[in-house]
Amino acid sequence: MLQPWIDERKQDIETLLKELVEINTYTANTAGVDRGMDTLSRVAQQMGFTVEAINGRHRLIRNAKAHGNKRVLLISHMDTVFPPDGDFLHYEVLEDGFVRGPGVGDIKGGLVMGLYAMLALKELYDDYDVQMIVSADEEKGSPTIRDWYMGGHVGANWAIGLEPGFPQGQLSATVPLGVVRQRRGYGAFLFKITGLASHSGTPHLGLNALEAAAQRIVRIHALNQWDKGISTNVGMLNGGISPNTVPGEVTGAVSFRYETLLDGENTRDAVEQILTATYLKNEEMGVVDQAEVTLDAFIPPMEHTPENQKLVDIVLQEAEKLGHHVVPIARGGGSDANFTSAAGTPSICGMGAPAHGIHTTEEMIHLPMMMNRINLLASTIYRLVSE
Repeated sequence: MLQPWIDERKQDIETLLKELVEINTYTANTAGVDRGMDTLSRVAQQMGFTVEAINGRHRLIRNAKAHGNKRVLLISHMDTVFPPDGDFLHYEVLEDGFVRGPGVGDIKGGLVMGLYAMLALKELYDDYDVQMIVSADEEKGSPTIRDWYMGGHVGANWAIGLEPGFPQGQLSATVPLGVVRQRRGYGAFLFKITGLASHSGTPHLGLNALEAAAQRIVRIHALNQWDKGISTNVGMLNGGISPNTVPGEVTGAVSFRYETLLDGENTRDAVEQILTATYLKNEEMGVVDQAEVTLDAFIPPMEHTPENQKLVDIVLQEAEKLGHHVVPIARGGGSDANFTSAAGTPSICGMGAPAHGIHTTEEMIHLPMMMNRINLLASTIYRLVSE
């Protein structure tokens, strides 16, 4: 019943996808992101949905005829990682059903899928309640809507993230696609280490901030426990002005990832303690190394819970009915489904477009598979709200 409905609208679906991809929505390009939001809102309203602004720039798309008490929230975002002054700006049709373009997989294909899954349910069924949230800054960790997710505003029984459906192999018309049952959390610190600058010919008159940073880096990297899914990395370090100078100041950034909230909190505290401790002292000059530390991000994980697994099981059952090959997977990168899961809403992710090369100039999707995934998405939603 659903697939013929989708097939009749393939051209409209691709037209909207192309229109959204052609709008540059790099996170820092606020005018472009807002234009993308306005375009999506206009189409949603034409379909009979209502659109509400959340925290200023984000959008919540609602159905207009829900009477049931079971709600599904679709999670998406408008922003991408491709700046407007780059070379990767346009929608391009390739051979064998592939299309390439900035954000076509992450996550504009998912946006279009979510909207048309909502429309299918609206036109084919009498009673359902599904909404779609569209973040304006997810690629930065959704800092300006995080409080909405975590503050009890979701009001849904289940949440489904529309991040790409990651192929388990080379993207093709038959490759198995993943449904994400677990995502690691992400944290980051910015830091500045201060020592005392001097000429390199008189190092006893200074205190080397790079050496002080190195003491911290060794200890932070020792926190890695890959068997538990904990990773730490100092990925940026900037200091010194010449080989002939003892550097007096260093700035840097450290990130860390984790599978459980407890491990994340423990790793965060351990990294902060390492950064703020003192390691070097110049007795003659009466100085010690000091650190200024800022917690730049702390995103909870989407843990593999029994409630989330129930959602995964329903997806797998619906996929089997449709003849789709879908497998449960874990992902290292975070998404806004991390927030809904941490706030207590059973959540899954990776239900969006089948994508390859996201965040690169080879980002592409397989369009026929995306059409089929709309069927899977809508069938999953209907199963949730009707049982």
